[in-house]
Amino acid sequence: MILVTGATGFIGSHLMCHLAQKNIFPVAMFRYESNKKRVWKQFLSQFTDAQERFDKITWRKADFRDLPSLEAAFQGISHVYHCAGYISFAQRDFKKLIEINEKGSAYLVDLCLSHSVKKLVYVSSIAALGNDSYTSVIDENTPWDKNSDKNPYAYSKYGGEMEVWRAMQEGLKAVIVNPGIVLGKDSPIETLLQRHKNGLRWCTPGNKALVNIQDVIILMDKMMDSKIEGERFILVAENWTGKVMVEILLKAGYFNPKVFFVPKVFLYFLWGFEYFIQLLYIRDRFLTRALISGQYEKKIIDGSKIKSVIDFDYSPITKLIFDRE
Repeated sequence: MILVTGATGFIGSHLMCHLAQKNIFPVAMFRYESNKKRVWKQFLSQFTDAQERFDKITWRKADFRDLPSLEAAFQGISHVYHCAGYISFAQRDFKKLIEINEKGSAYLVDLCLSHSVKKLVYVSSIAALGNDSYTSVIDENTPWDKNSDKNPYAYSKYGGEMEVWRAMQEGLKAVIVNPGIVLGKDSPIETLLQRHKNGLRWCTPGNKALVNIQDVIILMDKMMDSKIEGERFILVAENWTGKVMVEILLKAGYFNPKVFFVPKVFLYFLWGFEYFIQLLYIRDRFLTRALISGQYEKKIIDGSKIKSVIDFDYSPITKLIFDRE
């Protein structure tokens, strides 16, 4: 039996729908009853018999900070898609990020080993990739630089990956995928894209590594069904600068495509101001120097490796999010 962690999240809910199209109805892990609505919404938009298919899902409530609940969710499980994770770039959420993304992944891979799970597909992030200052391209082989500053989310996802690699050394068959910014219906970034379509001209100039949610789901499915193991694959279709992205969004909203850049010095001013108000116990910090720096990074994220092992072409990003040919 298949287990999908984070089944009610953005990637997880799309995966649940994809599996249901193949008449596969896995065990779906969730935290709150209200979160099931996202999966139901996906089923309702895809199937004429949505209720019948939805009722075939086995739901198991669990929390990655509660090992006994995780252990109960693993009963009878043979394959795992690990889509769960906490997403935040805020300094104030560092502890929670480590607890869920790193320690929670440690619990998960240990359970995979103890329950003799046949294969794990682990959803990481491009945030966990290395960043070599001597090259303009980042791929699966780019080393992690311990001396460079990273945002809290990056540290937590890198830590989670290290737990998966450790479990592979102990015999777990697993594949890691590192999606870029995942676009599609109900994407977490959808609100920002809509603001630009509605006329927001301000942006940062750094590159955005983009991929279609359907591409991510299809490749995860192919990874699970393949004999590939002990590998990681970046899932990125295209790299767009902030300027190009906002210009196209403005055009899609029939606005003049004139773009203004947010000065880096302004964000550093906000970072310093947040530090000051934290000292006064008003509010914990959100911004980090690494987060600011990343908004101005021009490096290319190379997602071509996956095409060397699977016959696959990424979906065009322009056609996907802007309804343009």
